[in-house]
Amino acid sequence: MEAAQPQLWLIEGLPGAGKTSAAQRMHAQCEARGFRARWWLEEARDHPVTPSPLRKTAAAPDFAARCVSAFDGFVRTESGILILEGAAFQSTVRFMFANARSLAEMSGYVAAWAQAVTSAEPRLLILEARDPTAHYTAFVSRTRGDLWMQRLISYVEATPLARQRRWVGLDGFIQFWAEYQALCLELAAALPWPIMRMGAWSEAGLFDEEAAFDFFRERPPLSTPAGR
Repeated sequence: MEAAQPQLWLIEGLPGAGKTSAAQRMHAQCEARGFRARWWLEEARDHPVTPSPLRKTAAAPDFAARCVSAFDGFVRTESGILILEGAAFQSTVRFMFANARSLAEMSGYVAAWAQAVTSAEPRLLILEARDPTAHYTAFVSRTRGDLWMQRLISYVEATPLARQRRWVGLDGFIQFWAEYQALCLELAAALPWPIMRMGAWSEAGLFDEEAAFDFFRERPPLSTPAGR
């Protein structure tokens, strides 16, 4: 069984929330059921929507417009189930947030982006870290290691927003990601398509694979987002 029109399956969450593992499992579920599906790693250099050259222009004034154009071309030329992890917010909104763009700019981008991809019947799964401090100090630092954490802390400290807010060290790092997550949840709430929120794997201790797959495959009216 194959979807002629593209169906966009979007998975978002903080670093370490389980986006890649969730995307991998959704892709495996599709293959097991005979659905034509493709999945791209968030940071793939040749990503079809947010390739490395585009991400490197994140500080440019027209970055948001470039992202909208990339998504528009993507859904116009692809078919089947398209699984993207981090492309909706992490590789777009997060860069705007880090570069201290205004809420109006980020809201405007999301509205334009939502319009560009609406023909692909998007659905959004958010893996939410309900306690960002515990997410990083009790789980991510243990599973990813100190070097990984230090690299992310250094990244945050170097952003225009962190310098503006004087966010440094672990505390500043957690503040950055907590505010970013809150922003994403606020922006997602305004989207006109189904959204499902699950706990990050660090907190839930597991991923409800069947519930996530059912959410993506169902096509009910768009007025009732799935619950947690």
